[in-house]
Amino acid sequence: MAIIRCPKCAKSISDKHKQCPHCESNIAELNDEQVLQLQREQRIKKKQMFINHSFLALILFLGGFFCLYFLQPQEETLQWYAYTAAIGIGCIWYLVNRIILVTLKKKK
Repeated sequence: MAIIRCPKCAKSISDKHKQCPHCESNIAELNDEQVLQLQREQRIKKKQMFINHSFLALILFLGGFFCLYFLQPQEETLQWYAYTAAIGIGCIWYLVNRIILVTLKKKK
């Protein structure tokens, strides 16, 4: 008995299952081409999720930067800390997402 990934939901299941207990997908009826197609779709969904996250991170970074630049709050105030935190979190979040996307691209 081996643990495999469901081609539809990508959760771990036993290779003895004929139907995925998570997504109720009938695994026994799938041929190799259908399994590859489902895996491609999962990979595309995962990439799209990280692309969306990187856009959100970029918006957070730019929002913090523009607020800090145009509103010019006094240093050491709550607003100043919030804007600099938004810049830092957005930058790190963006970089992490981009690194993940590059590694996903190399796994092809």
